[in-house]
Amino acid sequence: MPKRRKKMLHILKSPPDDLQRSLMYALSLGYSCLQFPLFDVEGEPVDYEELLDLIFDFDETISWW
Repeated sequence: MPKRRKKMLHILKSPPDDLQRSLMYALSLGYSCLQFPLFDVEGEPVDYEELLDLIFDFDETISWW
């Protein structure tokens, strides 16, 4: 049976700058990743129920400033 690839969730409080992007890339090597923005994206409200489900579904979660 093939080894399952670990999943990493990145929760973004604000749009990432270059340093954050570099750190996210380095930490994400070997993972299947998803970014979840908490800041205003195209006027859409944040779905906190979805976020909670994702936190429990992913192997690792990192919250960025």
